[in-house]
Amino acid sequence: MVIGRNYLLSFFSGILLIACSPNEQTGEQAPQLRPVRTIAVSLFHAGPVQEFPGVVDAANSAQLSFKVPGEVNKLMVKQGQEVKQGDVIATLDDTDYKLAFEEAQASFEKASADFGRAEKLLKTGTISKADYDQLKLQFASAKNRLATAKNNLEYTTLHASFSGVVARTQIEQFEEVQAKQPIATLQDIKTVNIKVNVPESVMINVSKEAPKQVYAQFSAIEDRRFELTFVEVSTKANEVTNTYELTLGMTPPKGYNILPGMTAKVFASQVAQDQQAIYLPIKTVLKDASGNYVWTVEQVDEGRGKVVKTPVKIGEMTQFGFQVLDGLTVGEHVISAGMSKVNDGQLVKFSGGQS
Repeated sequence: MVIGRNYLLSFFSGILLIACSPNEQTGEQAPQLRPVRTIAVSLFHAGPVQEFPGVVDAANSAQLSFKVPGEVNKLMVKQGQEVKQGDVIATLDDTDYKLAFEEAQASFEKASADFGRAEKLLKTGTISKADYDQLKLQFASAKNRLATAKNNLEYTTLHASFSGVVARTQIEQFEEVQAKQPIATLQDIKTVNIKVNVPESVMINVSKEAPKQVYAQFSAIEDRRFELTFVEVSTKANEVTNTYELTLGMTPPKGYNILPGMTAKVFASQVAQDQQAIYLPIKTVLKDASGNYVWTVEQVDEGRGKVVKTPVKIGEMTQFGFQVLDGLTVGEHVISAGMSKVNDGQLVKFSGGQS
């Protein structure tokens, strides 16, 4: 019995050891790849550049309001909520408007019946032309009142006029509101505008034929330049500042909230192809005994890249960073953060786009 008991204890102890040991049964997890932040190499003009303060504005903005007065019994949205065109923003208590519609409907049906009989009687000569005209007028008036009552009932529901974001709500639920009183501000921020006030001395020398490079920078987003496109320009100067309002458009980058009211720096310059060059932020260019170099990333497969130590020849340091004279080509990706934590040949998490 003692031998049997010892045998069983040894047998179960072996099973526990096998179950608790990290082996092939648990599977080896793939190593966690370090994500890297990169900038895409591109040509940039660093000639005479003019800088202007700009303010972000929505590409499309509207103040939504009811066309009729009443008590708001439902406020369906919150600030910052995305809505689609046609979505319900708010509704009014429509009790009185339903009663008005039903009364108009009854009046219309009576007037329609009276006018129908008058048309038959006119043919037989049993009604005067004056009485006929009076019933015809009553019918037309009843028809108009019915249309108005129907519209007013429909106006008790406020819809989004386009797809966008509710930037602000100006009322509370159960509040009495007047017709045309602002209920909510709706903005389309899939694309945004940047408004710049350009002085007369600059506007007079602007040539529409000459190509320009116009871009924006935001203080909270380092090492990124966002290309801007022309939208419109005011041809009448502001009477106080004597400046002209220039509107430029941009598509907000993924991962950042570029919202109306934010400030930006707008840079503009005339572009000449023979003056374009590659510029990199100063912090991305490193140096060792062999000379200057940067860390670039070559895509290996979907979601992975390999770090490569790339020697570069640099020129003068400018307000845009170091000019790169040799070593890089347009389209390569240079690591812009955490350069001290990567090594040549290291595999990293990399999507292949500018991040």
